[in-house]
Amino acid sequence: MGYYVAIPLLALAAALQSSIIPDFRLLSGQVDLVFLLVIAWGMRAPLEEGLFWAFVGGILQDLLSITPTGASSIGLVLLIFLIDYLRRQLFRVSLLLLIALVIGGTILQQGIIYTALLLTGNRYDVLEMLRSVLLPEIFLNLVLMLPVYLVVRLLQRRVAPPPLTA
Repeated sequence: MGYYVAIPLLALAAALQSSIIPDFRLLSGQVDLVFLLVIAWGMRAPLEEGLFWAFVGGILQDLLSITPTGASSIGLVLLIFLIDYLRRQLFRVSLLLLIALVIGGTILQQGIIYTALLLTGNRYDVLEMLRSVLLPEIFLNLVLMLPVYLVVRLLQRRVAPPPLTA
């Protein structure tokens, strides 16, 4: 059922991220709403559904930005595989795990995006990007992760199929 929710929700998040969210920056960093939705959904969804969310979210995000199409999907898909691995190793999702995933995931996601941009001929001052973009983005993602996670949890409970009875 999460497949039906993914496309409209991720399209809305990508549209907000490219239109309204840039008005609410901290230095040059902004919250990555698609990233947060994919992580939050992937924490409780089956691997295949999480991969669908990561792929669709990354493509929609790239279509509305200057990022080469598919670059965001690479980072998000890798994060879903990591989440699935950690979920199988741990008994439950903890706040500490969410914090670690947001910090590490933001670094991974932005590293892949900036590498793709560098490979396409764009030039950036790496230290300036770390200071003015990556650190503020990590902070903003951490601030909004818990509210996004709670909303996604409520949504997942509503769209989850009822258990089969024998």
